[in-house]
Amino acid sequence: MLHLRRAVTVVLIAMSYMAVVRAQGKTDLVYLANGDRITGEVDRLERGRLEFKTDDAGTLYLEWDKLRSLVTTRMVEVFTSDGRTFLGSLAAAIDRSIAVVGPGGTESLLMSQVTLITPIGRNFWRKLDGSFDAGFSYTRSSGVAQLNVNSDTVYRTPGYLAQLRGSLTQTQQSDDSGGDDRGAVDLLYLRYPWPRWIVTVAGRVETNESLGLKLRSQVGSTIGPRLVNSNRAQLGIGAGLVFNEEQGVDVETTQNLEALFLFRWSFFTYDRPKTNLDVSLQYYPSLSNLGRQRVQLDAGFKREVWKDLFLALSMYDTFDSRPPNPDAEKNDVGVITSIGWTY
Repeated sequence: MLHLRRAVTVVLIAMSYMAVVRAQGKTDLVYLANGDRITGEVDRLERGRLEFKTDDAGTLYLEWDKLRSLVTTRMVEVFTSDGRTFLGSLAAAIDRSIAVVGPGGTESLLMSQVTLITPIGRNFWRKLDGSFDAGFSYTRSSGVAQLNVNSDTVYRTPGYLAQLRGSLTQTQQSDDSGGDDRGAVDLLYLRYPWPRWIVTVAGRVETNESLGLKLRSQVGSTIGPRLVNSNRAQLGIGAGLVFNEEQGVDVETTQNLEALFLFRWSFFTYDRPKTNLDVSLQYYPSLSNLGRQRVQLDAGFKREVWKDLFLALSMYDTFDSRPPNPDAEKNDVGVITSIGWTY
């Protein structure tokens, strides 16, 4: 009922402001540390960076901790580090703070508390974020060629996040001495039902010839606290259950129920060059095959070399104490370098 009332409020307020906003054009104001101000339109604040569209200079990417204040005539949703959400326009405020003018009055917030700002009515495509990178290596002496491709697309709102992620590592050997291909596609839905808490529902499809796995189809859910949510870092942990079906090489298909414990950490900075560091650790103790344990570690480092173009270094470690094929390796480790772009 609370979510329904909030949704109705958002729709009614957005409709009442629609005619005014259309007539106003770009009338938002951002105040810089040196006292200058820029007129434009707030596109989004996220991960410590404000995207601000202007008529003369195009889209500006401004570091949130380097700004004095922000004023908007249009309606926005404001999300804070402690999980609170506010709806309204942004009025003039003292330095390093914003004033959210909503139906219930005005709320003053320190800018250091604000982690996400999204304009009401922003279209679907402008809520998408993502990156794509690829790398290729060839060693003539061993006759081994390897292609690596990764993609990540995220749809974000203050209340939830949806993510589609894919990775592929394909290896070709001149002597055809066996396959070593691996790939995965992940679909994640993440919601913030209460301040500082996260609920996720996720599906994953993967293959890994090194571990004797032809196909694993997996679905599960977790819940856990978000321990850090600032304009420089995010940290969350969780626990839950997953169910999967595994098709191994030369073995029968099996179904498995597993517990899941996860750890996610991200660090980001927009001082040139932009830098992103992401670490994800997932631990799966089996409940249907007691004693079996799986671990998936993924780490990625991105460094901007030019606008929206970056160099990436990623590492993965996949461990299975009892792989589907008993003759297969138990561990698969790799380090990948690539070049890509963000959108």
